[in-house]
Amino acid sequence: MGVAHLTMATDIIADEHFEAVGESGLDERNRVTLSKAVEQLRKLIGDAALSRVHLSVAINSVGQILLTPHIPVPAHEAWLLRNPTALSKVREGIAQAGRGEATRAGSFAEFADDDLTDE
Repeated sequence: MGVAHLTMATDIIADEHFEAVGESGLDERNRVTLSKAVEQLRKLIGDAALSRVHLSVAINSVGQILLTPHIPVPAHEAWLLRNPTALSKVREGIAQAGRGEATRAGSFAEFADDDLTDE
């Protein structure tokens, strides 16, 4: 299954306020432990999303390193991100549901066997 990368996650710094959450050093294989940062990330996005996180790595001219978490989008779902009208409607629906404005449409089971091909 393909994964769509629509933008580089490092293109935007969404919030310039950073909070120190710990300190780490390189081990013998040049790896860094990010346990405390991962715990904070888990609080922000939850366990289910955390298992799918990838980190984009950026470094500036003075050696500061910025890790930006992102979750790859499966290619079969990427169409939504490329369709501003559909994405807007999905976001509107999510906002309405968050405000308690969603209504039950009932079962769509009667359409389950419909032929979805255009004729």
